[in-house]
Amino acid sequence: MDWRPGGRQRSQKKRVVLIAAVLAVLGGVVVVALSGGDEVDDTDISAAAGQWTPMSDGPLSPRIAAADVWTGQELLLWGGRDCPAGRCDDESVPALVDGAAYDPATDTWRLLAPSPLSPRSGTSAQWTGTEMLVWGGRDADGPLTDGAAYDPVGETWRAMAPSPLSARSAQSVWTGAEILVWGGSVDASGQEVFADGAAYDPATDTWRMLAAAPVQARFDMVLDWTDGEMIVWGGRAGAENLGDGAAYDPATDTWRVLAPSPLSPRVVRSEWTGTELLIWGGEQGAEALADGAAYDPAADTWRVLAPGPLTTRRGNVTVWTGTEMLVWGGGGGTGAFFFGTGAGYDPTADAWRDIPPSPGRFIPVAHWTGKEMLVWGGIVPGDGSAAVAASGDGVRYSPTG
Repeated sequence: MDWRPGGRQRSQKKRVVLIAAVLAVLGGVVVVALSGGDEVDDTDISAAAGQWTPMSDGPLSPRIAAADVWTGQELLLWGGRDCPAGRCDDESVPALVDGAAYDPATDTWRLLAPSPLSPRSGTSAQWTGTEMLVWGGRDADGPLTDGAAYDPVGETWRAMAPSPLSARSAQSVWTGAEILVWGGSVDASGQEVFADGAAYDPATDTWRMLAAAPVQARFDMVLDWTDGEMIVWGGRAGAENLGDGAAYDPATDTWRVLAPSPLSPRVVRSEWTGTELLIWGGEQGAEALADGAAYDPAADTWRVLAPGPLTTRRGNVTVWTGTEMLVWGGGGGTGAFFFGTGAGYDPTADAWRDIPPSPGRFIPVAHWTGKEMLVWGGIVPGDGSAAVAASGDGVRYSPTG
């Protein structure tokens, strides 16, 4: 989800948020946590640095589970769904079909051209360098299997060729030549999950099936591109959390099983640094977590991350800046919290630093622009009639102020 300094787009992995899995904690009183955290006896934690500023008001209504990509110049958002009366976990809520682009250089928004797709949320979305590819997802009636490509320069959409995959919400990565879609689920319950995948080539508008994977079906897992392989790790199948993984090489259409991880099974986010896959926090059932590990695909080895300053959390965002992984926001495990705290992890020093607080959000969109982290939408405290609501605004975090 990040823009790597130096002018090259790194793979954007789409984390399809299946809301019921992460909103079990939000049924009670909402508490917004702007500061504090678990006391950690670790000298490798430095003081907070950086500055938050608001994004200008945009034309989109509040929403969650929208398609989102960073193009190198604009944040593109499309589709998603609202949380009327706090019903953020209700997949029967009608989905949305509009979109907008945000330019941080000018702090301005523009509406996207109308899409040929039906309204939907939980889609797979990737930026190819010239187009935003949007595939699958679901509407109020169930999962979908079609897709379309949006060209922001020409302000046009085109339909993608029919996919060989069944209808689903799934995750994907961009390899530089193909979008790889793997796994997924028909809904947030995860009772019907998948272990197959396909690759789409936008240059030829064609699909191919991936070789069978050596791991079981799952959704809400780590799915990341390492400049040579797609890494699959963790996730969920129904109520079962998973802690194994595999790597897929599209050049040879082959898989390999990953070495066992030191982490417990979980649903979690990840960031690729160029040499390691960083994993931190996440959830195991109703329990939020605060530990992490780094996976080196070249050596097929893991190392445990130094303890950080953050409380256990899930539904947070992560971005890679080129030097550190930023972790921010999210919620607690057994109480209804919106955390406004965050931290930066430096893998070279194996050290953490605090991020200044900002009003908390749960499962927002987040991207690194090369200079700052953009955070938009997500779930926020409600206005009194509902405990929670969707957000339609955003903020920007600059590590240098």
